[in-house]
Amino acid sequence: PLTYTEDEDEVFLGRSVTQHKHVSDETARRIDDEVRKIIDAAHDTARELLTEHRDKMDMMADALMKYETIDTAQIDAIMEGREPPPPEHWNDNAPSKGDGPGGGQAEAAPSARDEDEAAPPIGGPANQT
Repeated sequence: PLTYTEDEDEVFLGRSVTQHKHVSDETARRIDDEVRKIIDAAHDTARELLTEHRDKMDMMADALMKYETIDTAQIDAIMEGREPPPPEHWNDNAPSKGDGPGGGQAEAAPSARDEDEAAPPIGGPANQT
């Protein structure tokens, strides 16, 4: 982000990979200085926001680790400084991957196929015909 050039050609079949200056050294230095100021200011703003709202980031990370997803109600609660509730369709009794019994995972809504025929378990043995 600290280089100014109008030469935007792609490197192809032996074209030079070096950049050609189209401005004086002084102009290039001033451009680099101004871009550096913008980048530093944006970095400082991001750092301040992340530091100021660290508690909310930690709550969001905890919710994501526990529920694997967060919804609008949870984000609203976090932004208000409250502990986020479980997601809307969360079931604490359903096992989740790798958690064992009681891990808690959202229940899937039954599909039309489920009503017509019983689906074999995912990852079960293949049928032999």
